[in-house]
Amino acid sequence: MFARKNENTVRANVTRVTLFAGRIRWIQRALGRNPLVRSTDRLEASAILCVVFSALFALPFAMSAETMVYESGARTAVEQSHSRHSVQALVVEGAGLPTDFDTPAYVRAQWHEGTRLRNEWVVSPATIRTGDQMTIWVNDGGNIVAAPLTNGDARLNATVAAVAVWITIVAISALAAFFARRALDRARDRGWERELNLLAHNDDGWANRRL
Repeated sequence: MFARKNENTVRANVTRVTLFAGRIRWIQRALGRNPLVRSTDRLEASAILCVVFSALFALPFAMSAETMVYESGARTAVEQSHSRHSVQALVVEGAGLPTDFDTPAYVRAQWHEGTRLRNEWVVSPATIRTGDQMTIWVNDGGNIVAAPLTNGDARLNATVAAVAVWITIVAISALAAFFARRALDRARDRGWERELNLLAHNDDGWANRRL
């Protein structure tokens, strides 16, 4: 069973490589100097190359976006680390299971802020029971806030931004190539139809030849 599965996997990989190699050879022939190559084929091959070049062209823009987002995130992380601090709070009223994994649970927590005892509803990312201790974050104004951004968070956001920029540029180029190919296919169909009509109605065509 495992041998058959491995054989199917190898066969599928070989098929992909063969198709890719065939596509590369088609592009080389389409962009060659052969006078028999149709102009529509040359245009389609050029559109495909534009997609490849756009993937390379998008790299500097993606790297620039990554740098900008990381620098902004790093500054925000430093600012938040100075203006936010954590406190230990006691859960005085727990919450049940959340309705789904993306829905946070609200609990009533109690903690000391200087000489004042605060008692508020806060968000807990997981189910917590009454009497448990939890960590909450507050800013200099005493407002409950999210945990400060870390350098790792800034780097992750920068990576996501870079990937998003690269994918966007390549996707736009690929979409343009797709519509160009659709237009070229319609042009080929019209050309074939025109040639067939000429062959069928021309007196020198085989369709009207009397044997």
